[in-house]
Order: sequence, then structure tokens, then C-alpha cells
Amino acid sequence: MSISAEAAQSFVSKYEGLVAPKEKAVGEAWWRLATTGSDDARKNMVEAGKAYNEVFSDASDFAEISRFHEERDALEPILRRQVEVLHRTFAGSQGEKETLENIEELEAKANSVYSNHRGVVGGEEVGENRVRSILRSSDDEALRREAWEASKTVGREVEPTVRELARLRNEVAREQGYENHYFRSLALQEIEAEELEGIMSGLKEATDEPFRELKDSLDSELKEKFGAESVMPWHLFDPFFQEPPETDGLDTNKYYAGGDLESLTVKTYDNLGLDVRGVLRNSDLYERGGKDQHAFCLHVGRDFPYDVRVLANLRPGNPDSYWANTMLHEFGHAVYDRHIDPSLPFFLRTVAHTNSTEAIALMMDGLTEDPGWLKNVARVPEEDIDEERLAARRRADGLVFVRWAMVMYRFEQILYENPDREDLNDVWWDLVEEIQFVNRPPERDEPDWAAKIHVAVAPVYYHNYVIGELIAAQLRHYMESSITHGPFYLSESAGRFLLESFFGPGARDDWRDTVERATGEKLNPKHFAASLV
Repeated sequence: MSISAEAAQSFVSKYEGLVAPKEKAVGEAWWRLATTGSDDARKNMVEAGKAYNEVFSDASDFAEISRFHEERDALEPILRRQVEVLHRTFAGSQGEKETLENIEELEAKANSVYSNHRGVVGGEEVGENRVRSILRSSDDEALRREAWEASKTVGREVEPTVRELARLRNEVAREQGYENHYFRSLALQEIEAEELEGIMSGLKEATDEPFRELKDSLDSELKEKFGAESVMPWHLFDPFFQEPPETDGLDTNKYYAGGDLESLTVKTYDNLGLDVRGVLRNSDLYERGGKDQHAFCLHVGRDFPYDVRVLANLRPGNPDSYWANTMLHEFGHAVYDRHIDPSLPFFLRTVAHTNSTEAIALMMDGLTEDPGWLKNVARVPEEDIDEERLAARRRADGLVFVRWAMVMYRFEQILYENPDREDLNDVWWDLVEEIQFVNRPPERDEPDWAAKIHVAVAPVYYHNYVIGELIAAQLRHYMESSITHGPFYLSESAGRFLLESFFGPGARDDWRDTVERATGEKLNPKHFAASLV
């Protein structure tokens, strides 16, 4: 080992010891904030975040890891990758101390608002589950509109915080020589802006015509159902039109009526030889006041056996397709986190990329509309499974979600160009109309864009869902054509393949190399495109 390599290894080893306890503390603080929404938890999250950032505040150490990064090609592969990962972590924590601390405080404040805010419908405070239920099932147009508008009221409350976050993030980015936070984020994610633009523009062009046809068909059916002259946002089944309305008469909720979503999740992963019972025991799965209303998977620290937890908001005694989908999604993240090779160096004991873990989650949640999974795993009677309508639903889901993701992608580009724009409300609705073909409500001038939690606390993220969809389609195609020669979800050989080729290697390789190593080809959008035909 050369002197340079010895110095690099020594530096990396030193930071393992510094980072490990701080990172674990951030995870614990995040979990407490999400499960309680309390002011004490918010303060604790801020302090934990500050302590974590402080680890990377030494300018001379940043200069040293930067030198190692510049010379990394001379290092052996595992050490080189550790240097790359640690350098990005350092770069992500650079900035003027007061600015970084303000960002921590504002993110925690925003999280607390999203957790505790409840809209008002019929004079009563309601959570997101109730809003979704109204939009999915009510024929009362006035009630639907009230529920939809209630879902947006959090935007007004959190808008000033989100704008200030964007300003501060831009300050940090420009200090480091980036045009704004959008470009800095992509660089830290190992994604080239031009590369991503090519993917997103290509998908938009490819989906323009089929999505227009789908939306015209949906609008025709919704106009007839509600007796409306034009379809408005509250006629749709989701506050942001992330999923299509169920105008086909196919009620997938009935597949789960009287069932147990925890048991179904365990059974699904058992079929792959992947045990999730330990994660279930660590998780917080049922709705209650003060708790984050969304769902996520959290990996607390990197000590083995791994501490992996899922937060969800299941409704006791009322399982439905939404939460069946969400459970399979979040536990897809969990099985990845749980099965990373513990012998890897500390900084490589994580997923290859955000988009690689999203790929597994999306591949698994897609099973809730797969006829074979419904029959063989969920045990839905065969006579209740309409394969043709399920296929149409899956295609509609893909088209609707991709177009929604494009709205987020374009909006955040514009937001970070100038967070002080007075017309951001109009910008949002211009994009919704242009990309999703959804009519804006007359004379509406509300910060509906700020009602989406990702804009505040998971910025410049949505493209990872899109890339995740591409990877998921490619991964499933490879498994079923080359390994299982049948449905992957019924085969432990698929689980072993995922363990060995995708989960186990962790962050040993760049995400592009991870995809190519596992599937034998570079990322290829054709597999996902085929699902939209």
C-alpha cells in the first residue's frame, strides 16, 4: 500500500468513528419527531442535525478528502469508493455554520407542521387518510371539493418556511460554486443534469400521446359520473393526481377487506426468502394524532444486526389497496437495508443510491395490481380478478405517476432559480395544466405547491422515483427471463439473486454499475416503456 493509500485509509477510518454515533443519533431523533410531532422532538432533531454537520465542518479535513478524491484512481476499488462516498458526504455538509443550522431548524419546523396539521371538513379536523377516503368514494361534489381544498391548507401554513429553506439552500450551493441548490443536489447524488434532462424529456415525449388519450377517457367518464361540464381537481382520486381515478368499476379495496396487511406483507417477502418480522417489531404502523401522516422506512445506524423501521398509518380494521401498496413499498426499502453485507466498510454499508432502493420498493408495490400475486399470495378468488382491467389500471398508474413526477421535476428547477418569485402559485398550476392536463380552479391563488412535503424536506428527489421505475422494470424483466422463468415473487431464487447481486454489495459501486452488474445491461428505459403500451 502506498503512502497515499495509507493516508487515505487512515482518514476514512478516523471518520468512521466520528460519523457512526452522530448518524445514529440523527436517525433516532428523526424517528422520535415523526412518531410524536412534539416540540421537544423537533428541538432534539435540530440538535442532532447540527452535531452531525459539525463532524464535517473542519475545512482542512475537507481539503484533505478533496485531495484524496482527486487522486482516487490510484487507489484500489474498495478504498476508492469509500473516498468517493465520504467526499460527497463532506461536500453535502459544507457551508457557513449559521446557515446550515438555520436549515436544520427550518426543516424540523416544516416536518412538525406537516405532522400536526389537519384540514377542516364539515367543521371537523381531518387527516390525510380521511381526505383520501372522501376523494376515492364520495359522490358528493361539494364534500369532495371541501376535502381537496382542506388537503392544501398546510401549504399556506408552511409556504414562508419552504421559501426560506430554498433561499438558504441556494446560499450554500453558490458558496460551493453551483448555480443553485438544484444543480448541487444532482451533483451530490451522482446524477448529471444533462443526463437526467434527457431521461425526463424522453419520457415526456413518449407519454404525451398515450397520456392525452388516457386523460380524455378519464375526463369523459368523470363528467358523466358527476354531471360536470369540466373535470376539476376534486373530481380526481388523489389530491395531487398521483394515481388515476378508479372509473373502471374495479374496486381493488375489496381484495383486502377483512384481511391483515401485516401478515400479507410477511407472506409476500417470505415467498422470496426474505424475513421482515424483525422490521415489523421495530415499526410504528397505525395512525394516531401527532404522528407523521405519511410513510417511510428508516435505517438507524449501520451496526449489525441492522436497526430498520417502517412508519405507516394503517387504519385498524380497515385495510385497503392504498395501504397494501404502501406496506409492500416501504418493506421493499426495508429488505434492501436489512441485507447489505455487514462485512463491507462502514461508508459502503448503505444502498447503492436512492434510486436503487426506490426501484425495489416500486417493484414490490406494483404487485398489488398483479393478477398472479393477487391469486397466489393475497388469495383473492380467481373469479374476482379481472386481468384485463388490472392491466389497464397498471398502465394508467404508470402514465399518471410519470406525468406527476415531471411536474415536481420542473417545478423545483424553477423554484431554485428564484425562490422569491411572486408567481410561484401560477407557475405550479401552469405546470399542472401543461403536464397533467388538470384544470386549475377559477381564480385560485394559493401555495398548493407547498402542500407537498417533498418540496420542503426531501427536495430535488422525485426524479429518483422515475429512475427507480426504470430500474424496477429492468430488474424484474431480467429475473423473470433469466432466473425464475416465471413470476419472481413466488421464487426464493429471486430473493437470493437480489441478496447477492443488488442488496449485498451495498454502495460498493456507482448506481449505474450496480444496475449493469445485476441485469447485464446499462439502464434501458425500454423495459419501463413496454409497461405503458
